[in-house]
Amino acid sequence: MAALTLTVGLAATALRSQEPPVHPDLRLVADEARARLCALYSVSPEDCAAPISIRLAENPGAIPPEWAALPSYAAGAADPRSGRIIVVLSRCGSYPFGDASQTLRHELSHVLLARGLGFVAPRWLDEGLAMRTAAEWGFSDEWYSALALPAVAHGSWHLDRVDADFAGGEGQVRRSYALAKGFVRDLFKSDADLTEFIREARRDGSVDRAFRVRFGISPDWAFSHWAKNLPWWGEWVVALSNPNLLWMGVAVLFLLAAFAAWRRRKRKYAALDD
Repeated sequence: MAALTLTVGLAATALRSQEPPVHPDLRLVADEARARLCALYSVSPEDCAAPISIRLAENPGAIPPEWAALPSYAAGAADPRSGRIIVVLSRCGSYPFGDASQTLRHELSHVLLARGLGFVAPRWLDEGLAMRTAAEWGFSDEWYSALALPAVAHGSWHLDRVDADFAGGEGQVRRSYALAKGFVRDLFKSDADLTEFIREARRDGSVDRAFRVRFGISPDWAFSHWAKNLPWWGEWVVALSNPNLLWMGVAVLFLLAAFAAWRRRKRKYAALDD
């Protein structure tokens, strides 16, 4: 399928393609997410109404040339300044990207956060809020946090390291997404807290200044303190006690038992032949 284009405006989402629309549900997702994010990020009515162009590519072969630099594992990307988004449908589902709807909400967050602030946010905040918007904290976040936290809790970890790792390999990117989401999750306990912070940052013209006003410390100091005091073993307890992992363990044990029984039957039949 060739790439489809969704253009998000204030009143509706229009789908333009020469082919029949195969993802009509994403139109509703885009409109609902835009309305919620405009309120959450205190976006002005004019900026909220400005179009957002969303390209839907069925697979990497349908990615248009302007998105050629997209990493091979990325299911989506956004250019907040131009209001352009791309979602690669065949790549959706691999952490940190959820399904197509979650990926679309994630990328819309980047565009509308920039419109709410009046500038592009630091990467840790931009990605942490996009993860917060895309889905609730889930098993994948717990797992990748658990993998990262022993090193984070016992080392010297700063926000510039998190931001730099967003441009690293796939494993580094996943770790940074999990850490950014966890840090942002613990900073803002409610939507009202977040909205007030966005308004303060817009007034100050700086996330760092707004952070100092609200929390009395710099973002980097807050993150370093947060990281060093994380009970990293607790995340492993949460991850390993997750029902999904427990059922996976049961399934593995069942397969091992079935294999052992097959081996015993094979040896028995071999003995009978003799």
